[in-house]
Amino acid sequence: MVSDLRQFEHFHEDADQIYRITTEVTTSGNKRHYASSPPALAEFIQSNNTSIIESAVINDAFFPTMEVMGESIQMNGYLTEPSFLNLFDFEVLYGTANAIDNPRSVIITYELAEKLFNETDVVGKSLKTENQGSFEIGAVLTPFPKQTHLRFDLLANISLSEDRSISGPSGWTNFGGNYFYFKTELAQKEIERMIDNSGKAGTDFFALESEEANYVAQPLLAINPGPNYDDGLGVIFGYDGLWYFIGVSLMILIPACFNYVNMAIANTLNRTKEIGIRKIIGSPNKFIIRQFIVETIIICLISVLLSTVFNVMKIEFTSMLVGADALTFEITTQVVLMFIGFAVLTGLLTGIVPAFYLSRIAPISALNNRMNNKSVSISGFRKGLLVFQFVLSLSFMIGIGVVIRQYAHTLKYDPGFAKEDRVILPIASGDIDLISNELNGIKGIESLVYSSSIPGLSLARPDYFYSNDGADSVRAKTLFISNNFIQNMEINMVWGNKSLEDVSFEQVIVNEKLLSLLNNIENDPKDSLLRQLGNHPVQIVGIIKDYNHEPLNERIEPMVMRLNENELRYAILEISGTSPKATLAQIEVSWGTLFPESSFNPKYLNTVISLSYDFMFTAMKLFGFLALLSITISCLGLLGMVIYATENRRKEVAIRKILGANAMALFGNLSGLFLKLWLIALCIAMPGAYFFYDNLFVNNYNKFSGGVHLSEVLISSVITLGLGLLAIFWQSNKIIRMNPAANLRNE
Repeated sequence: MVSDLRQFEHFHEDADQIYRITTEVTTSGNKRHYASSPPALAEFIQSNNTSIIESAVINDAFFPTMEVMGESIQMNGYLTEPSFLNLFDFEVLYGTANAIDNPRSVIITYELAEKLFNETDVVGKSLKTENQGSFEIGAVLTPFPKQTHLRFDLLANISLSEDRSISGPSGWTNFGGNYFYFKTELAQKEIERMIDNSGKAGTDFFALESEEANYVAQPLLAINPGPNYDDGLGVIFGYDGLWYFIGVSLMILIPACFNYVNMAIANTLNRTKEIGIRKIIGSPNKFIIRQFIVETIIICLISVLLSTVFNVMKIEFTSMLVGADALTFEITTQVVLMFIGFAVLTGLLTGIVPAFYLSRIAPISALNNRMNNKSVSISGFRKGLLVFQFVLSLSFMIGIGVVIRQYAHTLKYDPGFAKEDRVILPIASGDIDLISNELNGIKGIESLVYSSSIPGLSLARPDYFYSNDGADSVRAKTLFISNNFIQNMEINMVWGNKSLEDVSFEQVIVNEKLLSLLNNIENDPKDSLLRQLGNHPVQIVGIIKDYNHEPLNERIEPMVMRLNENELRYAILEISGTSPKATLAQIEVSWGTLFPESSFNPKYLNTVISLSYDFMFTAMKLFGFLALLSITISCLGLLGMVIYATENRRKEVAIRKILGANAMALFGNLSGLFLKLWLIALCIAMPGAYFFYDNLFVNNYNKFSGGVHLSEVLISSVITLGLGLLAIFWQSNKIIRMNPAANLRNE
């Protein structure tokens, strides 16, 4: 990942001379750093500085929507200047680079051309959008490079921006979504001086807002990896995310290194004669040290070869990583050298402790196989390390239990609407009557309703209710529905009508959450409720019980239901009967008659909702992988310490057996210390993991599950404890089963 990020933006010519201006705003002593900058500042710099070789302003508020095969596709575009392709090296495959000189012409990516037209040479074709009008395709870019933070489907002229003002106070203080990139040969200090002088033109405007603004030139090559600024553009891999991955890796690797040290020293008893003979024949300590360090490095290099298992988990890892499509994870020469270097460093740091320890053994003690009991004792440091490993293993295992239960809960949870036997069909606006007339006669269709959003998925469009004086407002998420939506989706009403009518005042239905915020709960709720929605009055004619129209990681938000056939995007069919497949086959025939050029793509509502929680299933697999590593390492560490204890208690075990001790008594005697360490780890891990997962994971991903339950914590702890006991039993049993006579005469 680090190797990939080091290659970001290097395909641009003179990438080391390209910068963007970021803005630091101080309000009442609080500082916030934005990746964006005022458009008025960009205009001022472009007009007054001859040292700028090339520059481009970008506005990212361009999201045209296009109907393709009956499905609405939203594109991510940038509004920019024609100089964009002079500053950045996105190569043109078809057409001309200056195509966006014309405000109604766009430049699209190779990938978008394939997606929309199934071909790439589409220059001159029309792009008919729902909300931005028609555009002519003036150019198509070459396949999009992965390693860049800029992510767009199409480019259009900056003049299309409706809210971009470069004059007056708003040109300085209202800069969200506006970015300025430029190329210059000036040194960093000269650039900062130039920006500071230009920024003084807006000082008074920020002062009116009781704010202070400072500007920083951020090198293009320092964006990824880089700081996570507010109002970021494109794909950003912040330092905090990298440190998180490094931290998780070290949590796994460092205990493994300590385990190796423990087990290498524990194995000393089997190599003491070798060391003693080598010392007597004149081998200096440095040769012994070198031997053991080289052994450890070789083990680490072998581990690097085995670590190609990374390719198996790479897909799961990238599926959880936002912006992973910008990474290649290619095994290049540089990556191989990094791996080898890291393995050698790990081997050196890990092997140096046992190497120095073994080199200091006195030759006579080594030949007589007599080791100082103190030198092989289980120190407090090693006990602390083992407890840490147990805590880590328990935490990961509890994490698996929590994720499994949360995932099962999301699938069984009743969101407050009917989701069984419902089929979703994407439709184009304006086809409502045509579809209804064709499908209502098909046997097996119990009901047919329409909406602008799929129940169970996020609502994107907000509307605002205003007070009579316009001073206060309430934000509500909007759902456009057909008249029989509430009844057929079995949504509970609190009061009023289930249907809406097209009368002089627009009629709406709101949920309880919105009504409480509007403060309109009156003694007689049957009174007409008139409120200001946007720029026109509406009449609230019904109140629905709060339900989870959005995923369970979203709280129940204020919601308003409205009528508008032009906004309906999905048909929801309730299918019953003994043969749903036959009903779907009839629907497909009718669909082919209505829309011969459109694909028939039905999806069961239950399936759509389940797929929206796939991230939990992926998290479950990732937690499982980490838990497997952690538990394996903990068991190896436990095994190393058990070997320590048992190898030095052979005679004690032999004498106890001769005196009549049975196997269970011996096992308890040998494992007592480790069981105490397990209990200490349990006391630390259980409350810590409970509060961590309850407050962080569950609170973010499932706000309606009732939090972490004690059952998954206990079950996960018992499983982990059982695995640890197996490791103890495996080694202890070997010593217990040995012939006492063999142990007593090993001198």
